[in-house]
Amino acid sequence: MEKFLRDRTMRPRCPFCRRELPPPDEVAGGDWYEFAGGFCACGAAFAHDPTARNGGAVLLQAMLMACGGDMEQVLSLAPEEDYEEGWVHHYNGLTHRVEANAFGTLYCIRRRKAGVEA
Repeated sequence: MEKFLRDRTMRPRCPFCRRELPPPDEVAGGDWYEFAGGFCACGAAFAHDPTARNGGAVLLQAMLMACGGDMEQVLSLAPEEDYEEGWVHHYNGLTHRVEANAFGTLYCIRRRKAGVEA
């Protein structure tokens, strides 16, 4: 009986360093920041899409956060060369847990340092 009562959820972890991510919070800094987000200790920026239907806008926000709000810098970046992308699927923003039936997604971006291969 105890087996059925076990909690099968877990805290979200950074897709790059596997550290536990802090809960997304309101991001200050202008009109571009519509979604809740935050930063991992490894330097990755993340933004929360509660419906998993706003992927492009949320990914753009995470990139802007990773670039300190500089849109010109965002537009000059090349995927896999200048930054890495990662996702945490099935994220529930109300409980701050990854759950099988949750719809939310955390979009994560980590900039690569010049001349460093990840």
